[in-house]
Amino acid sequence: MGLLGARADAPIPGLCPGCALIHIPLFVDAVSPSARVDDLAAAIEGAVAAGARVINLSLAILGGDSQINPRLAAALEAAEASGAVLLVAAGNQGRRVTGQLLSHPAVIPVVAADAAQILLPDSNFGPEITRRGVAALGRMAGYAPDGGTTVMSGTSVAAAVATGILAQLWSERPDIDADTLRSAVAALGPRDGAKPPMLDRNRVLAELDRMVGADGEARTNDTRLQGAMTMTTGNGRSPTSAVGGLLSRSMQIVRPAGGDCGCGAPDGACSCGGHHDTLSGFVYAIGTIEADYPNIAIEREMQLIANHLSVGAEIERDGSTKLTEDRNWQHAVLSKDRKLTRYIARQLRWRLTIEDFPVFLLNPNDPGYFDDLIDALARPKYPAKAESRRGKSAAKQAIPIAEHAGLAEDLDVVVGVVGPRTPDGIVISLDQIFQVDRNQLIPDGLKYFPQIADSHGLTDEDRAYNFLFARYRPPLGEIDDYKFMGMRIVPSRLGSDTGRIVRAIYTFRNPAAGEREFFVRVDVTHEFPMIVSPWQPYLERGGRL
Repeated sequence: MGLLGARADAPIPGLCPGCALIHIPLFVDAVSPSARVDDLAAAIEGAVAAGARVINLSLAILGGDSQINPRLAAALEAAEASGAVLLVAAGNQGRRVTGQLLSHPAVIPVVAADAAQILLPDSNFGPEITRRGVAALGRMAGYAPDGGTTVMSGTSVAAAVATGILAQLWSERPDIDADTLRSAVAALGPRDGAKPPMLDRNRVLAELDRMVGADGEARTNDTRLQGAMTMTTGNGRSPTSAVGGLLSRSMQIVRPAGGDCGCGAPDGACSCGGHHDTLSGFVYAIGTIEADYPNIAIEREMQLIANHLSVGAEIERDGSTKLTEDRNWQHAVLSKDRKLTRYIARQLRWRLTIEDFPVFLLNPNDPGYFDDLIDALARPKYPAKAESRRGKSAAKQAIPIAEHAGLAEDLDVVVGVVGPRTPDGIVISLDQIFQVDRNQLIPDGLKYFPQIADSHGLTDEDRAYNFLFARYRPPLGEIDDYKFMGMRIVPSRLGSDTGRIVRAIYTFRNPAAGEREFFVRVDVTHEFPMIVSPWQPYLERGGRL
């Protein structure tokens, strides 16, 4: 409210101090404030009834993106019919999002950008946002609850900034209608990337002049934003129909879009201490692909298909592991007749574990990836023990859990887009799977490289680490007598205007000659990182930026 309505002579002037403000409480003060979607619908209805023309929603609906709430649909339709414009925060989970609220034609989605007009790493994104939304400043000074000032960050802030800009602009052009204003915003460009265009007052005014003219007369070639008045389900039916009436709403809740933290912790309670401010929305992770069963019925079906294919007795396996959970047995069943077993492969819960921690649920974008997932089970998770045990070949033995702790062979790389966080792990929309050799992670005996790559691969820093270890072999000929000491990732000045570019700085030490450092630049703006400068000596210039 202070960001919007503070007086012009206040320490931090409001964006639209001359506008009348209506405050409809939705959340209460709490560690993890939330509300029902029906409460949100009632709040929108109340704002429309009070005559609001611009409605700020610095919040996000958490739950199934495909779920439709009939009351919210009716409230949004009423808002559009009344001539109101709604600005909605995209959310701060750093992932691709869709959903009922962001896709409604009455709504302008808002993402958060920094002063260099670069998308904040934890800002959500998506096709509807790119097509119709805008970006606004998402980190700026504002008022604290105790009457002081603070620095606010996130898409909630960006939504309020966009609301203030459009409210002030609309007050100058009161004769235009909501459809015209939304059309002028949608005409901004470019719209060919993850970030929609920055909301700029002068550009919107220029577009309005092109469409309507300063005299209020419509141009003959006016292009207007079109959209159905009624929300539909994915099958094209109204949510009030028989199908729509069955859509579950129990998992959907509304939460403030958040501030500095985008960790996505359950119930909105931050568990990262605010250190996830570089979440990229993508993942580049090194781990071990494993398969388990979402329920007992799928496990029993796996046993039935194994009996049908006569798979079981001949499989060498670790005696401490249940048959249906043994990787050798799973691979033998699934690979015996892939055409026959494809249906059961789709039913399994495919995971990526990192150092034995189950982190990701893999959702393949291509059916062909199931063959890659099945093949990943053929490799032993742990290295074979050197000596034989009970007369068996060493190559066929697995080390018991008590002996192999921390020795998992992380030989699978997954690349994709981060999806929702579930009790079973973070869902990854999978775009690439490939294998890496352990020796590839330890070039020329640099034995600490796997420890450096020990990460979830969600942040820009960790994605750069994992990309380098999976795809890049440093030219080490210049430092034969030096010992590798470590590597750090720091932002590059070159990325301030063109994207997110980081420097990977390798440190080597020779007891007699001291330290030498080399670096490469890595562009981590997009899903697939790339090297943008060659290996070269690093010169410290007085700062880590």
